[in-house]
Amino acid sequence: MFAALLIASLAAPSSLVSATATVDDLQSDFETAVACRQIDGRNVWKGELAYYIQSYVYEGDAAASADRADMADAVLPEDNEPETVKEFEEACAGSAGHARR
Repeated sequence: MFAALLIASLAAPSSLVSATATVDDLQSDFETAVACRQIDGRNVWKGELAYYIQSYVYEGDAAASADRADMADAVLPEDNEPETVKEFEEACAGSAGHARR
């Protein structure tokens, strides 16, 4: 799962990640995150620190959802537009999903 948040830490500006949470903090949060409804066919989870969305992997010039559900990008609310955060909030509203294990 470390690879999952390695991707997240590379995708997010380092000043925001280090100001709000470490990669280890995000990793722990991801491991206990609760499943939500999918967004655009990608799995979504809600943690205490961030939302997580299944990563895309690139094969050649085409992007495809990663087959491995343990690869996700962290979506930090303070680093995203309100419309983006709202989409994640709606996907996770009323979610009584199961924690990742």
